[in-house]
Amino acid sequence: MSMLNAAAPYRREDRQLARVPVVLPLVDVVVDERGYLTVSLDREPYSADGVLIRDDLQRVLDDIAADLGTAVRVEVREADGSTFTDIVTPRTQSVPDAALGARPALASAFGICAEGFTAGEPVEVCLVVARQIADEDGTTHLRLPPALLDAHPQVVLLGRASGVVALALSESAQ
Repeated sequence: MSMLNAAAPYRREDRQLARVPVVLPLVDVVVDERGYLTVSLDREPYSADGVLIRDDLQRVLDDIAADLGTAVRVEVREADGSTFTDIVTPRTQSVPDAALGARPALASAFGICAEGFTAGEPVEVCLVVARQIADEDGTTHLRLPPALLDAHPQVVLLGRASGVVALALSESAQ
């Protein structure tokens, strides 16, 4: 039985797994009498562009959760002394397969089958072993275990939103 549909069977793998750290990052928001916000992330001031007002709260929380790539605990303290606590999760970005040039592949006990390649074209097989978030310059730095690079010296980096593909060869492959 599914949580959303009583007739559908419930399968844990149907749900996307969210990365949840043991201790959630804490976003502390203080709202003053005029409706201005003071935001801190893990007790450090969170710098936002300009002055923040109550209408900016959802956008700021979404930005923080997206930047961290994980759920955050939010504590809002109003000027009258009331408090509100919530958990904000990053919104999932669904990238259409066409944007990545992806084509559907058939997986079975006998392997994987996909079409659309050029005849005689070498086809690389890439497994996702890690995920990294690019920095504000669009650059990513990834450290992989040397044993993994010795066994698999070619590394493909794929930008899920940009569609950028980068091929790196470890020193053992050069």
